[in-house]
Amino acid sequence: MRVALRELPQMGTGQPISILLVEDYEDAREMYAEMFSLTGYRVVCARDGQEALDRASAERFDVIVMDVALPKVDGIRVIQTLRSRPETKSTAIIALSATVGELVHKAAIAAGADMFCEKPCPPDQLEDDVRKLLARRKPDHQR
Repeated sequence: MRVALRELPQMGTGQPISILLVEDYEDAREMYAEMFSLTGYRVVCARDGQEALDRASAERFDVIVMDVALPKVDGIRVIQTLRSRPETKSTAIIALSATVGELVHKAAIAAGADMFCEKPCPPDQLEDDVRKLLARRKPDHQR
């Protein structure tokens, strides 16, 4: 896969944009993590909902990209929990799901996701969605 390097949106800190990537399927997690890393993001991965909550408590992320179907704690519950915490209530969240249908999409948005992407989601499309979300949220997301 060839990825064109583009200038990343600035978040006002001089630091790379940080992404918490929550995906239980190893191949997808590695593919998305590699793409984000190659395009200049700092990526931290979690394999399940509990690990996502632990990592989000330990450090601040600019964006959380989260599968909805996760072991231990499902993605909808993780999103609800993140939205209830002062330190993560305004973090940008993109929900991913291979489950097709309006119910999953609506549940993710109702839980607090800013955006929903249906799998399979090509890596370049996901990166573009991250850019769009950050551009929309930039004024109120400055650290």
